[in-house]
Amino acid sequence: MRRKLIALAVLIGLAAVGSAQQGPPVDPLLTLLIKKGVITAQEAQELQGEYRAMKRQAAEKQQETASAVARTEARKVVAEAAPSTLKLPTFLNGFKIGVEAYISFQDGKRYKGVPGETSDYSQFTLKRGYLNITKKISPHFEARLTPDVHQDSTGDWKARFKYVYGKFKWQGSGVLGKPYIEFGLAHMPWLDFEEHINRFRMQDPMFMERSGLFNSADVGIMFGANLGGELPESYRKNVNGHYAGRYGSFQVGIYNGAGYHAKERNTNKVVEARLSLRPLSTVAPGLQLSLFGVTGKGNTAAEPDWNLFSTMLSWESPRLVLTGQYVTGTGNQNGSAIDAAGRSLDRDGYSAFTEIRLGAKRDISLIGRYDHFDPDTHSLTNDQQDRWIAGIAWQFLKGNYWLLDYQNVQHDNPLIPNEGRIQLTLQVKY
Repeated sequence: MRRKLIALAVLIGLAAVGSAQQGPPVDPLLTLLIKKGVITAQEAQELQGEYRAMKRQAAEKQQETASAVARTEARKVVAEAAPSTLKLPTFLNGFKIGVEAYISFQDGKRYKGVPGETSDYSQFTLKRGYLNITKKISPHFEARLTPDVHQDSTGDWKARFKYVYGKFKWQGSGVLGKPYIEFGLAHMPWLDFEEHINRFRMQDPMFMERSGLFNSADVGIMFGANLGGELPESYRKNVNGHYAGRYGSFQVGIYNGAGYHAKERNTNKVVEARLSLRPLSTVAPGLQLSLFGVTGKGNTAAEPDWNLFSTMLSWESPRLVLTGQYVTGTGNQNGSAIDAAGRSLDRDGYSAFTEIRLGAKRDISLIGRYDHFDPDTHSLTNDQQDRWIAGIAWQFLKGNYWLLDYQNVQHDNPLIPNEGRIQLTLQVKY
């Protein structure tokens, strides 16, 4: 064994020298050692095999080391090149573009003014198309521009602005969380709040807008904030992350009063305000009591009174949403709710909504809604109407839905027949 080790050491040493000097191969040395009786022929073969294995392993290790060095150098090159080749232009920092569209197929019957008769309709239609463009200009100031594509009475597709405003915002304190001011063609206090509880604006407008009382935006100034800090992240993620003040939220604004798609026809300004409270924020954060009010004049030169008060009780949880609301008031936003003498009409109504979310991912929703509205509480005619809505929705991607719904409108006036419609809607949102 000792002779074998000595021969292997000699072999490796001479091989290294021979390799450095480009000398002859080592096999003749083994032959000489055999002749001198230092090792046997079998030992020479074993030594030759061990030497070749060691040489092969050394070459493989050298190759692995070279590859690792090459990979490291490649990463350095990419890292050094990335800032100059992949970095966005400065003006695009904080810039976001989003789309929201409602595309529907509708089939139903509607009343068109002939007593006792309805007409059939069947159509594919684009109910709404928003392009939301926002830019964070600084940590405390951002801007929003939202064109709104709609179809006019002639069937032509036209674009108009829904929102154009600058928004100032702050972190706030323990009392007022994340306060903000919108100045321009801005949100009105109610509909954006309700639409983040009832997610199915794609079906058609919310109750008060559908009753012709007001729409969702107007030119003016609006101030809002959360009450207290934010609710826990688990609630914001699994239930609702909007208007998620621990004790509620509020908004108050002063506006022209015409809405976002009408010309201002007087100099009156309208005041609107919403207050939402969470009375059991610790044990039942999904329970809210919301109050909403409007005072001003309808948008005509005659300036009829427009006053409104509404209250809504809502419950939100990961699998169940419930709302119930009541509204009373006089007149409406566009000033058309008046009698023959020009006095604003007294009106009231109520609505209930529910959503049940099914499936492991809560991606299947069953929805139901009931609206009752009386456009003139002092009228001796039967002018009230009731609307029933039922549907099933599938959220196949976050914010993107298929909704199949049926609605039926019943009129107290015996000369107006019931109206019905089945509708399939795709909401596209990103």
